Amino acid sequence: MQWEVEALEPDELQRLVLAAVAPYIDRQVLAQQIAREEEQRRALADFLGGWGAAGGASV
Repeated sequence: MQWEVEALEPDELQRLVLAAVAPYIDRQVLAQQIAREEEQRRALADFLGGWGAAGGASV
């Protein structure tokens, strides 16, 4: 079956893509990566939050 991608609704295109790749996703690795990224976001937010207090924000 063939479709013109532009003719598909975005929600339908997303559903089709997710259904196609789902069997190949290692859920444990994905969960570990998401946790790692969240940890990095928190560390960056903490760093940026302290940036002004340390005097780095003044130009």
